[in-house]
Parts: sequence; structure tokens; C-alpha cells
Amino acid sequence: MIEKTSKTKLKICIVGEKSVGKTSLLERYVFGTFGGDSGASSGTKMSLMSSRNVEAGGKVVDVDVAFFDLMGATAVRDSFKEVLFWGAHGFLAVADMTRSETIRALPAWVKVVRSIAGEIPFQVLLNKADLAPGGEMNSEDNGWFNSRFPKTRYHLVSAKSSVGVEDGIDALLKAVIESILAKAAEKNETPVRVGEISRKILSFAKRRSPIGVPKKDLLMVIKNVDHDSLMAEIEELRKNGLVTIELTGPASFLVKITEKGEKHLELAAKH
Repeated sequence: MIEKTSKTKLKICIVGEKSVGKTSLLERYVFGTFGGDSGASSGTKMSLMSSRNVEAGGKVVDVDVAFFDLMGATAVRDSFKEVLFWGAHGFLAVADMTRSETIRALPAWVKVVRSIAGEIPFQVLLNKADLAPGGEMNSEDNGWFNSRFPKTRYHLVSAKSSVGVEDGIDALLKAVIESILAKAAEKNETPVRVGEISRKILSFAKRRSPIGVPKKDLLMVIKNVDHDSLMAEIEELRKNGLVTIELTGPASFLVKITEKGEKHLELAAKH
């Protein structure tokens, strides 16, 4: 029997070189529309899609997905990578299969996202399959891709015709949910140890429950801790199921304590 679970919120980034069709792919997936190739996007924008059911690990999970569409400028990527990729649950790496240079740029995009977000799941989408001869990647690019990503499946997609788009993105969501469920099962078997900074975060989040604590408030209240260290503490609490993170923008979020987090505080107060 397939078990129905509660809602989960996901942050998914979509990356790749300029003009590979990232925005068009999201519009096709989220809204079912295609506006044509209007050139490179400027800045970062978010498209929200709610209440999508994902079946994984014998469960059906109702997910709200926040897609972060990043422009393809490497200068922006390298300057704001911490803000853009921190807290991501998975990402889509997109290339234009009619332009070999965009395929060869994929390893750099994968590397920079994972340098911030960790070993999170990703899927490769090769867009504009409708323009490629025979709808296939040429043999040279295919050989190169398999040598650089030997265990990674790619999806041939077309934002214009919609071919492969839903399957490719759904594959990522399934992989993300499977990863989350596996980590949750592992954490349930492992005792959680929380340091002084994390206890302060939990205490503050409990006082603000159920509204939650904005990131900027945590940075002001918890002194003598640099930004990266605080973010690492929050991420560890999230992984342990002691808090949840609710995205309110590309670089902002609310931290909310969970029932498990409240129980942990109660136990800590007795010792």
C-alpha cells in the first residue's frame, strides 16, 4: 500500500549557460506555455508551483516547489553562489543540445552548485531536441558527456514541443524526495547532538513559534558567529528534523521549530 505523507517544500535551482532555454523549460513545466526564445534572462526569478504529488519510496508526497531560475552569467554565479544555492534540495543542469559549448560547460555548473549545497540530486536536461538532427545528441558530444558524467542520465527535451520536459523534471523531484526520505530514516537511527549555537537557534525559534524566525533576526540576535557558520548550523538542524525552512525569497527564509526540535529542547533542559 502506498502511504500518503504531509506536504514538503522544496528549493530547486535551474542552471546553465545563457540562452539554453531555462526560463522556457520552467514556463512549459509550471504553466504549460511556451513564449518563444526571448534571449538571455536578466537576474534571478522564482516561479512557484504548488501541490504536486510525487511518488517515491512507497510514499506519495505532496510538494510545493520553489524553482529558482538563474541567469547564465558565470560572474553572477560565482559572486552570489552562497545566496543562490544554499538550502537547495536539488537542481536542473540545462544545455542547448545544438550548441556543444553549452554541454561542455555543465561540469562547472554542477561543481559550483554542489560546492554550496552539497551532494544533492540533479538531472541534466538537453533542450531544443526539436532543432537537433534526428532529435539526438551528436556522437562526439555524447561520448564526451558519458566520459564526464558516467553515472548520470540525461533527458532530451524541448520547451517548444514539450517533449520530455515533464518526465525530466519529475525525475529530479522523485530523486530529491527519495534522498530526503533516506536521510530521514538514517537520522532516526542516529542520536542528534546539538551545540550551543544550535540551542540558541532552537530557543529563539520556539519563542517565535508558530510564526518562525526570519534569517535577518537570527543574524542580529546570535552574536559572534559569522554568516557561513550560522547557515551551517541551521542546515544541520534542518537535516536532523529539528527545524524547517520556509523560503520567502531567493536569499531569505523563516526558521520554524518542529515538534522534534521542541522535544530536544525539553530533554536538554533536564540535563
